[in-house]
Amino acid sequence: MARIDIGYATFDSDSRLVKRLSGEEHTLRPQSAQLLTELARSSGRIVSKRDLMDAVWGDIAVTESSLTQCVADIRRALGDHERRILQTHPKSGYRLAPPVGNAAVVNTAIEPLDDDPIRFATSADGVRLAWTASGTGPPMLKAPSWISNIEMEAQSLIFTQFYRWLGERVRLIRFDQRGTSMSDRVEGVLSIDDMVEDMRAVADAAGVELFFLFGPSQGVAFAIAFAHRYPERVIGIVGRGGFGRGWLVSGDEAEVRKYEGSKALILAGWNDPNPEYRRFFTARLIPDCSAEAAREFDEMQRRACDAAAILANLELMVSIDIEDMAKEVTTPSLLLHSRGDRSVAADEGRRLAAAMPNADLVLLEDDNHIFLPGTTGFGQATSAIDRFLFDLGLSTL
Repeated sequence: MARIDIGYATFDSDSRLVKRLSGEEHTLRPQSAQLLTELARSSGRIVSKRDLMDAVWGDIAVTESSLTQCVADIRRALGDHERRILQTHPKSGYRLAPPVGNAAVVNTAIEPLDDDPIRFATSADGVRLAWTASGTGPPMLKAPSWISNIEMEAQSLIFTQFYRWLGERVRLIRFDQRGTSMSDRVEGVLSIDDMVEDMRAVADAAGVELFFLFGPSQGVAFAIAFAHRYPERVIGIVGRGGFGRGWLVSGDEAEVRKYEGSKALILAGWNDPNPEYRRFFTARLIPDCSAEAAREFDEMQRRACDAAAILANLELMVSIDIEDMAKEVTTPSLLLHSRGDRSVAADEGRRLAAAMPNADLVLLEDDNHIFLPGTTGFGQATSAIDRFLFDLGLSTL
């Protein structure tokens, strides 16, 4: 299956279905579907009428009216009444121009990760945690972060490419953190101790004694806490978008306002089927993503947990304070942080790296809090991780 992302709508070229964000669906005629696919492949360039007619009808003799009928069909399906998306250029041809910031991209079907069957580990307090693994090489355990859904991550526009890349270097162990997805729902407050013991339980269930840690976002703090408690089990730490103190600990008024605004949005609409409340968090975490990837992450957040669970996670995140602990962790560490990170300021990454005796900081040239395939920051991150793993003696690189 191939899907075309056109900003306010997606088009499935196999079924010829156009689906708008509003939920309206329209099935294009075969020639109209072929025309839309050809325009998307042009990457925003003007395509002449003759080239389009040759691509759609080949040797069949048709007039320009057949082409204009297909153009009208596409515009109706897209709701492009003002002709801003499918533009006519007199004497030149046609151009597909999605809304600014949403390039039209043809995405072939994503090959799923070759994950192991999903199994369950039991943490110290009896909470059951769903986990899986993929790839070959020395083990690497992913720490908890904002949300997790190991099923959706296995075939994701956002996560699959990175996890497949990692799987060529390490055996990556991932789990649904407590309160989310297939792991047990929990009530009450969460603690760093919970996260550390959950990580230990999954590592034990996976049969690994010595391993790398991958910490995304607040997962960097959890990885540091784990290495502080179990230093003999950690080879090295790879962190992304990390921080040593939460929004409420920093004392910064702007950070406090971010917390209050985030909490209000969660309480107001996290459980609502309409994604607009969850979209606020998507926009902060991956501002450079396509509209299709944004919809995927909105849905992943909805499936992962309800408002109570994500609120408990938020309260834990904003209260993190592990800087003193970080000063005592000598585990080799690589901290990656986007210069324009809209969720956690790069200064917090610098501050954490400066506190750690054996940490290197690499700043990435993008605005995303999550590694996003196709961006400059993604390539910089994978290169830095390669060097880090090689320096620690991975002969497979």
